[in-house]
Amino acid sequence: MKKIFRVIIIEDEQKSREYLKNLLAVYPEFEVVGEAGNLQEADQRCHALNPDLVFCDVMLPGGTIFDWLLSLPKIEFELIFITSFQDFAIQAFRLAAVDYLLKPFDPKDFRAAMDRFLSKKGNQNRQIEQLLQNLQLPKDKVKVALPTLHGYLFIEIREVVRCESDNTYTTFFLKDKRKILVSKTLKDVEGMLENYGFFRVHNSHLINLDEVTEYLKGEGGQVKLSDGSVVDVSRRRKEEFLEKVRSW
Repeated sequence: MKKIFRVIIIEDEQKSREYLKNLLAVYPEFEVVGEAGNLQEADQRCHALNPDLVFCDVMLPGGTIFDWLLSLPKIEFELIFITSFQDFAIQAFRLAAVDYLLKPFDPKDFRAAMDRFLSKKGNQNRQIEQLLQNLQLPKDKVKVALPTLHGYLFIEIREVVRCESDNTYTTFFLKDKRKILVSKTLKDVEGMLENYGFFRVHNSHLINLDEVTEYLKGEGGQVKLSDGSVVDVSRRRKEEFLEKVRSW
């Protein structure tokens, strides 16, 4: 018999809850067993109804969903966050590699999230734990989740010297000389790291400004980094880069 996944929707807007329920109605694998509009109801429903999957808005009456998640001794269900473009949480989701839907989301985005959930071989508890830790850590201790064949590696951002693009793949170069290849574009990686002192000096190169040791003049110039590598700076990014370095 096919497994039926029990779903709870935590969202303070009734219209959004109805929209999600309508989208879920076409999936026989999912059954909505409860709804909540605030943190207190969320706690009550999840304790009583034992869900497999929880859709949860970030901003709720009484606080954020993170306030509630941090209060739980253990998270025993999968999560798909619902958030807005302006929410502070988006970068945190990207760093921890947790699933989220951006409002207003369309059925195509929803289907992709459902496919990811159904294709998972394990749960995302380690990623959720890292997400919650990152939200409480100082910037120099925050970790990024890098996907591997066997799961995720969690690396402190400060350990990354630079990132180099190869079409749809990006290689992370670490201080300990390790190289980690991930299936992400450099644009995606830039979105994850841009608020942590990284700057894209070239279409193919994203560097950690803390690891810059020297700038060599030229049409665009070159940057020397702490690991001994030398990276080209594109002509059109030169002035912005130099301005960034002066203010860093």
